Amino acid sequence: KVTEENVHSRLDLRSKCIVSVDPPGCTDIDDALHCEEKPDGTFEVGVHIADVTAFLRHGSELDKEASDRGTTVYLVDRRIEMLPSLLSSKLCSLMGKLLRKE
Repeated sequence: KVTEENVHSRLDLRSKCIVSVDPPGCTDIDDALHCEEKPDGTFEVGVHIADVTAFLRHGSELDKEASDRGTTVYLVDRRIEMLPSLLSSKLCSLMGKLLRKE
């Protein structure tokens, strides 16, 4: 569950134009970028990575299992997820303009 503490401890970037670098059809959108020209003519490039650690208790069984797996494995006909889809495809996924309440 997303708590008020989670909401207030994060920087709200929903007003920025952030684009995913994950492939089309991907359900766990966890990598994204933004590029913005600053008033002095320089550019700010932001790299956005979903923070699953906010949803895992250090040392929990889920944390240990995810650590053992290390990453999601993509096969031709399926994938073996590092985390349950509730986390990887919903709570931890970088979804535009979505206010997380659950």
